[in-house]
Amino acid sequence: MQNIIYLLLTVLIFHNIALAETYSHNLPTKIKNFIEYLELQKPKLQGGAIAIISKGEAVYKTTFGHKQGNEGAITYHTLFPLASVSKIVSSTAIALMVDKKQIDLDKEYLFPYLKSKVTLKNILGNSTGYRINGNQDIEKGMSRKDLLDKLSTLPQSCIPGKCYFYSNLCFSLVDDVLKKEKLSLGYAIDMLKKTIKTDEIELSTLPEGADVAFPHIKNKKRSGFTQLPFPKYYPKAVPGAAGVFASLEAMIELFKLEFFYRPDLISREILEIFYEPYLKANVDHWKLSFPVDSYYALGWRVFKSPNNKSKNLIFHGGTIAGINSFVGFIPSEEIGIIILLNQASPAAAKIGLDFWREFLEQ
Repeated sequence: MQNIIYLLLTVLIFHNIALAETYSHNLPTKIKNFIEYLELQKPKLQGGAIAIISKGEAVYKTTFGHKQGNEGAITYHTLFPLASVSKIVSSTAIALMVDKKQIDLDKEYLFPYLKSKVTLKNILGNSTGYRINGNQDIEKGMSRKDLLDKLSTLPQSCIPGKCYFYSNLCFSLVDDVLKKEKLSLGYAIDMLKKTIKTDEIELSTLPEGADVAFPHIKNKKRSGFTQLPFPKYYPKAVPGAAGVFASLEAMIELFKLEFFYRPDLISREILEIFYEPYLKANVDHWKLSFPVDSYYALGWRVFKSPNNKSKNLIFHGGTIAGINSFVGFIPSEEIGIIILLNQASPAAAKIGLDFWREFLEQ
């Protein structure tokens, strides 16, 4: 009986793989095994889009499930809310501007709601010196002005650049810096879109009739998922931190730009500045079952394994109200993964970290 079940599962896995538009069969065993693992996860989820990128090419690409309840199949062009993966989009847009010498990471700015000058590096590195993430107030619908007024009343925990505290509110100050330079985050994202030749990245607001995956939550009393409204307050209050939408196709092109495969568009030297570990970051909420040294870089997280120091993970995850996403890259292996899910679940981060562990093991 067990042999029959195993056979049926194997047939199902390879049938699903055959349905993926892109799947290279000339892949290392580790990647093939992980694709089989992914195929087993898909039936448990509301919907999503996943890609594995090896040496700058998508060797596996798949979509599954529905945009709204049981309606509307997800495609490679469906826009997903990125939640905190928005930070890597904003950070990459800034990296392009730094590469073009339109802006300086180390220039200091003083705002009326801060007690010390800060740099873009402080903002992108979550090291402004303030211990406020702002999430509870954002979720209650507090306006951006009121959020900044609240920030102005807080004590500063440390000199900017000397301590780390993850903050959607403080990260969103990237737009305030750009406005000081008579620019905007919208301008930066538009420049990024033109650079990688995509229309499938949107900031804060979506065009009418957009092809978009709605958030969902798993039903506790019955099978299936319940659709949720979009978390409208994050895009309004902290767009650069948690208000970007993108498709799998756009994220693949962005990935190529971010991880050194488009030297014609951005220099490796600039990108490496953004991936350099900036400050130690806690890992308590990740609930890891294995040891890691954790850092925050500029809009990115960096995990280092004390047991395998050559295989770092550069990544970011995102989770808010029925949305789950993850983008990660292992430089020494030239391999990475993009996971976009439209449900409340730890699945994206779990899959992403399982992917890393697959390559950590000898």
